[in-house]
Amino acid sequence: MAYANFATDGVDVAIRNVAGPVADDPTLVYEKLLDVGLVPVCSPKLGAKFGRLDAPDILTRLPLIHDDQLANRPGFPGWPDWLELAGVKAGDLAGGLRFSSPDHALDAAIEGAGVLLTHSILAYDELASGRLAALFDAVLPSRRAYYFVCPKAKEKNPNVQALRAWLGEEIRRLDRKFLLMPKAEPRCSTNAPAAFAAARES
Repeated sequence: MAYANFATDGVDVAIRNVAGPVADDPTLVYEKLLDVGLVPVCSPKLGAKFGRLDAPDILTRLPLIHDDQLANRPGFPGWPDWLELAGVKAGDLAGGLRFSSPDHALDAAIEGAGVLLTHSILAYDELASGRLAALFDAVLPSRRAYYFVCPKAKEKNPNVQALRAWLGEEIRRLDRKFLLMPKAEPRCSTNAPAAFAAARES
């Protein structure tokens, strides 16, 4: 997907998902908003069906959900990379449900169809509401981040400044408990048994 063209598209500001270091372009202003890390999430309904999900190797026996929109980005990590990070030998990962839309993949996870590997900012509302839980705290770095971007010539525009300030404030208000970010030394302890225990008791 091509980025909007500031010169021809009538756009003053963009939020871009950027791979690696930002382009060295003196005509643009970049401000990093959030790093993108991937974490497995699922519904408490899945815990009610399969029991305790307290070790990463359980993922080799659970239905996996694939977000092909993420997977089709060049160099973007996926299930094999997360399992390697967690020290789990991956089996056949071709099965499971596949979606071309992140929204549909999230909906399937909420309904208990399987475990989805996604980045926590996409699943933030569902994680905060308890409709989804992050299974483990090992967050896979993606080498991508969200950036606020605008032309240098527009940086002092009052509307651009207001939007930039508002975005910064909204991000500061996010609960870090549910905004899972990559760590320097990822661990793989479980996050979710309490949510699953509640689901089994209901």
